[in-house]
Amino acid sequence: MKKKAVLTVTVLMVILAVFGISRLFPSYSSVIKSNWGISLPIKAVLTETYEKDSGASFHGDGVRYHVFSYKYEDYIDLMFAWTPNEHKTNFYPTTREAAEVWLDEIDVPSDERPDYSKCCSWSKSQDDNSEIIFFWDNNLNKLYIVESFI
Repeated sequence: MKKKAVLTVTVLMVILAVFGISRLFPSYSSVIKSNWGISLPIKAVLTETYEKDSGASFHGDGVRYHVFSYKYEDYIDLMFAWTPNEHKTNFYPTTREAAEVWLDEIDVPSDERPDYSKCCSWSKSQDDNSEIIFFWDNNLNKLYIVESFI
């Protein structure tokens, strides 16, 4: 009986610890939701394959980059009104140029970057001119997300 109580308390403590740690280190999906109001589709079964950022900063500015592979394309397709054409960003004539400048800033190797000619894109900006750009390569089943915080 005593062993059962100790085991139960131990299991509960482990569950609470895991829950507490996960709250301290939120997932990238929750960060995107909090910063941009965008929900990454859980049903797409996203797997992060690459991540890099400019590091912590006092003001929270900098660049973040994430690459995901996914299992189910339909959910990615429904995220946005994807466009195969380049479009202007706040500071650059095309999404490609903006992404290249930001990825150069954090030294992302070329093999981790999107092949822009094969991607659809979508972008959003905030009042402070921070921007996020999504590139979707449906042939490779890859979703690339580049954020620039000002």
